[in-house]
Amino acid sequence: MIPTIVSSFKELFSGDQLTVYLVICAINTALTFFASMKFILVLQQCGYKGKKYFKWLANKETPYLSRMMLLCLLSFLFFCVLNICFSPLCTRILGQDFGLSTASYVGFISYILFSLLYINTESSVNAKIPLKKTKRLVRLCVTYCVLLFILTFALLTVLNFLAFVIGDEVTALLRFSLICAMPILLPYILFIAYAINEPLETLIKKHYLRIATNKLNSTDVVRIGITGSYGKTSVKEILSTILSQKYRVLATPESYNTPLGIALTVKNLDSTHDIFIAEMGARSKGDIKALAKMIKPNYGVLTGVNNQHLETFGTIENTKQTKFELFENLAENGVGFFSSDNENSVELMQKFDGEKYSAGIDGENNLVTATDVKIDARGMSFTLNFGGEKSVKCSTVLLGKHSVRNICLASAVAYKIGLTPKEISAGINRIQSIGHRLKLMPNNKNIIIIDDSYNSNVDGVKSAMEVLDTFKGRKIVLTPGLVELGKIENVANYEFGKTLSNHADIVVVIGKHNAEMIIKGLIDGGMDREDIKFAKSLNKGNAILNEIMCEGDVVLFENDLPDNYN
Repeated sequence: MIPTIVSSFKELFSGDQLTVYLVICAINTALTFFASMKFILVLQQCGYKGKKYFKWLANKETPYLSRMMLLCLLSFLFFCVLNICFSPLCTRILGQDFGLSTASYVGFISYILFSLLYINTESSVNAKIPLKKTKRLVRLCVTYCVLLFILTFALLTVLNFLAFVIGDEVTALLRFSLICAMPILLPYILFIAYAINEPLETLIKKHYLRIATNKLNSTDVVRIGITGSYGKTSVKEILSTILSQKYRVLATPESYNTPLGIALTVKNLDSTHDIFIAEMGARSKGDIKALAKMIKPNYGVLTGVNNQHLETFGTIENTKQTKFELFENLAENGVGFFSSDNENSVELMQKFDGEKYSAGIDGENNLVTATDVKIDARGMSFTLNFGGEKSVKCSTVLLGKHSVRNICLASAVAYKIGLTPKEISAGINRIQSIGHRLKLMPNNKNIIIIDDSYNSNVDGVKSAMEVLDTFKGRKIVLTPGLVELGKIENVANYEFGKTLSNHADIVVVIGKHNAEMIIKGLIDGGMDREDIKFAKSLNKGNAILNEIMCEGDVVLFENDLPDNYN
């Protein structure tokens, strides 16, 4: 036995054999890496959270594991067939031992072809949110590729060793066919790579946070923190535009509302900046506290609290407590601003003991409120009132009464910082439409297209319906429904369907995730079944839209789920 083991390892690590193994490892690493792109994308979109990632994997509607199983099965079957078919030919030409050894590699042709076919098929499906090529992603991919290479080499070694030990001709011929099982392991190997990198990522994150904290502490820049279940990005963009009338402002870009996202933004802070605005996102208790401790805002802004992200918070009380962490960690003499149009916001304002102001359309004793709101297809006009003493006429291209509420909140902050009503009005006139938030999209047809595809919620739906009602013509809504609502998700989507039935003429439901409850709500709300369409994906939904769309129609895209819901 021992001489057999020694001879097998000598053959394995001989120059020619080792070269063949390394080539196979390199090819398999490349194939399996590119076959894993969907898993890498979803892991990133899940915020590198294992619980969410495995929840997606375990979802019955997720087809990728079954596709991988099909790839493994077909590759394995054709691998065996090719090896068996070519074995006599190789043996006749090259001799018994060398021919049998050569024939054992022939099946890799089918494995490579099936893998390339799978990769090509998956690459033709465009991701809704493209993979963000960050340094963290690069580090993850490097670790992942190293693991794939090592695992392939280990499999080749073990399978070759077993073939020598068993000494059976069939085993020797088909020994490498088990490589075809690797694709089904890819999502789990990827997570192992993530777990290996996580201690390093934690150190890197702490390093960036420490640098950002020190930089903020060394400047006298005015710091503003904005949080809430919805409207954070909109209020941030509005406030940044208004304050830019008088000050040089640095704000976190897009939806950079995590500790690392904010820390990376702080890198661009310099002595010429007067104001720093940070959007603060949260998915669990303690998230806002960590951000507020790093930034120590002079001004805290709460847009409102609802059941968005209830899936991770668990209860609305947890959500409120988390949002209030901002006001518990303001800088000394910090000032709080609260929306008067949200009950939970008003409740948290009463809880805050520091200097505080409310703003909005509804409510009493607001620092800033709006009256004479007029909405049309081109935007809105209104009068902005400051403390009941000053008022100014304003107009904006933004759509929806919720935008006026956001403007009131941002204007209250700007007013307390030092801008005059006239300067605030000028800033409001300069506000541009915010991407994917009730934005009118240009097109070459006489059709109105409204893009409200960013992370819709219960309050956002109400605003979208208000906007939809301001337009004349047949209304068509495309939506996948609402997500991250935990136990109330089914009820919320049923009610969403009933709401849509009162405002839309045709509804195209996208994807299976919420389809059943939305369609039930639409039917119970009185919509005819023939006016309810279903599409498995947004691309197929757009195809349906192109078939039914006519001149004069109004089309609303309400929410668009990320790839981890598809």
